[in-house]
Amino acid sequence: MPTFHLRVQLADRPGALGLVASRIGSVGADIVAIEILERVDGTVIDEFILQLPSAELVELLRSEVHEVDGVRIERLNELPD
Repeated sequence: MPTFHLRVQLADRPGALGLVASRIGSVGADIVAIEILERVDGTVIDEFILQLPSAELVELLRSEVHEVDGVRIERLNELPD
Protein backbone atom coordinates (compact mmCIF):
# COMPACT_ATOMS: atom_id res chain seq x y z
CA MET A 1 0.00 0.00 0.00
CA PRO A 2 1.45 3.39 -0.92
CA THR A 3 2.03 5.83 1.93
CA PHE A 4 1.18 9.52 1.72
CA HIS A 5 1.80 12.70 3.69
CA LEU A 6 -1.22 15.02 3.93
CA ARG A 7 -0.99 18.47 5.51
CA VAL A 8 -4.17 20.50 5.94
CA GLN A 9 -5.25 23.81 7.40
CA LEU A 10 -8.72 23.90 8.92
CA ALA A 11 -10.90 25.71 11.42
CA ASP A 12 -9.92 25.09 15.03
CA ARG A 13 -13.32 23.91 16.21
CA PRO A 14 -14.67 20.75 17.83
CA GLY A 15 -15.27 17.98 15.32
CA ALA A 16 -13.25 19.45 12.44
CA LEU A 17 -10.42 16.91 12.74
CA GLY A 18 -12.97 14.10 12.93
CA LEU A 19 -14.65 15.28 9.73
CA VAL A 20 -11.35 15.24 7.88
CA ALA A 21 -10.50 11.79 9.27
CA SER A 22 -13.91 10.50 8.15
CA ARG A 23 -13.30 11.76 4.61
CA ILE A 24 -9.91 10.07 4.58
CA GLY A 25 -11.54 6.83 5.68
CA SER A 26 -14.26 7.13 3.05
CA VAL A 27 -11.71 6.39 0.30
CA GLY A 28 -10.38 3.35 2.15
CA ALA A 29 -7.26 5.05 3.49
CA ASP A 30 -5.71 3.95 6.77
CA ILE A 31 -4.44 6.78 8.99
CA VAL A 32 -1.18 5.63 10.60
CA ALA A 33 -0.18 8.94 12.26
CA ILE A 34 -1.63 12.37 13.04
CA GLU A 35 0.24 15.39 14.32
CA ILE A 36 -1.22 18.77 15.26
CA LEU A 37 1.46 21.22 14.23
CA GLU A 38 0.09 24.65 14.93
CA ARG A 39 -2.93 26.49 16.35
CA VAL A 40 -3.18 30.18 15.49
CA ASP A 41 -6.09 32.63 15.27
CA GLY A 42 -8.86 30.05 15.02
CA THR A 43 -7.09 27.75 12.57
CA VAL A 44 -5.04 24.63 12.99
CA ILE A 45 -2.52 22.84 10.81
CA ASP A 46 -2.64 19.06 11.00
CA GLU A 47 -0.47 16.44 9.32
CA PHE A 48 -1.52 12.90 8.52
CA ILE A 49 0.50 9.92 7.40
CA LEU A 50 -1.85 7.55 5.65
CA GLN A 51 -1.86 4.49 3.46
CA LEU A 52 -4.09 4.24 0.41
CA PRO A 53 -5.08 0.93 -1.17
CA SER A 54 -3.89 2.40 -4.50
CA ALA A 55 -2.09 5.55 -5.61
CA GLU A 56 -4.88 5.97 -8.15
CA LEU A 57 -7.13 7.13 -5.30
CA VAL A 58 -5.14 10.32 -4.63
CA GLU A 59 -7.45 12.63 -6.59
CA LEU A 60 -10.52 11.08 -4.93
CA LEU A 61 -8.86 11.63 -1.54
CA ARG A 62 -8.18 15.26 -2.43
CA SER A 63 -11.79 15.73 -3.50
CA GLU A 64 -13.18 14.13 -0.34
CA VAL A 65 -11.01 16.21 2.00
CA HIS A 66 -12.06 19.40 0.20
CA GLU A 67 -15.69 18.54 1.04
CA VAL A 68 -15.05 19.61 4.66
CA ASP A 69 -15.90 23.30 5.03
CA GLY A 70 -12.88 25.54 5.39
CA VAL A 71 -10.23 22.89 4.74
CA ARG A 72 -7.23 23.79 2.63
CA ILE A 73 -4.74 21.12 1.57
CA GLU A 74 -1.22 22.48 1.96
CA ARG A 75 0.58 19.33 0.89
CA LEU A 76 -0.29 15.88 -0.42
CA ASN A 77 2.59 13.74 -1.58
CA GLU A 78 3.61 10.13 -1.74
CA LEU A 79 6.38 9.04 0.62
CA PRO A 80 9.18 6.79 -0.55
CA ASP A 81 9.07 3.15 0.51
